[in-house]
Amino acid sequence: MTTAGEIAAQAGNAEAVAIDLDKPRLGLDEGLAVAAVAMLAPDIGLRGLSYAQDLGVPYLSIGNGLIEVGAEMALFTYRATAAPIVLASHWSAGAPLFLALNAAKNFESIHAIRIGFLLDEKDPAGRSSYEDMDRLHEASPAFLVFENGRRVWLAGDSAKGTINTIDGRTLDANAYSPFDIIGLFAATGAPNIRFDLVTSESSSRRRGGEAAAEVVVEIEGKANGLAKHSRSTLEFKHGQASLTGLSAVLSLSAVLGLNGRSPARPGLYLPELLSDTGWFLDQLRESGATILEESD
Repeated sequence: MTTAGEIAAQAGNAEAVAIDLDKPRLGLDEGLAVAAVAMLAPDIGLRGLSYAQDLGVPYLSIGNGLIEVGAEMALFTYRATAAPIVLASHWSAGAPLFLALNAAKNFESIHAIRIGFLLDEKDPAGRSSYEDMDRLHEASPAFLVFENGRRVWLAGDSAKGTINTIDGRTLDANAYSPFDIIGLFAATGAPNIRFDLVTSESSSRRRGGEAAAEVVVEIEGKANGLAKHSRSTLEFKHGQASLTGLSAVLSLSAVLGLNGRSPARPGLYLPELLSDTGWFLDQLRESGATILEESD
């Protein structure tokens, strides 16, 4: 509560409250006014989602893995008109996905999308972030990709890949399956989609800067009837944890109608269905992201 109270004081117009994930209504007083419920840690008992549905307010989750989405979807379908439900368990709560979707606009058809994320080994993420990654890795030792238009689960040597970093290195990486995979497949229909993750020294830190979050998106396809390849990069100097928090706030703003659109109606959403890619990336730039796009 001490840390939460300090953050609430810095933010202003906020107060810290203690919640209990094992109790109905999260253990909160019935008189507490709640405009939305955002679960930034695994909502294992889905108490937060049920609480939001009871109140009829938006719910946003960034902490449940792809293999856990079934329970969230079942609760939604049983009460589909109760509240807007946003499943935002993408990597960094959607930043790489928005980068990829923005680049995809320049293609008539897409053959392959590859996302690489470099997590700096000195990233100031909290202990719970790494524990959650370990939890999901243990729960799903195989990782989802799309190959030739089909779902494929990779494990062992088949999951090994590489990432071409911003500063030109080629690093060994491993497949990972955040929500980005299914979002990109639904949005683009690309038959080949893969997300690779590596923990190493970021390009920023090698230049003497901070431990930055680093995203590389490569797309192959056609434009104007010709073969086309694009490479987009995003570097966020404040690190992975801050990028995730910022992206979650942007999607929460979107579902509440604070991004120039109307508030979302009750329904099931992914973040990319609530925000324009240009607006989302501009918000990241204003907060310190460097975004570059190249194509040939």
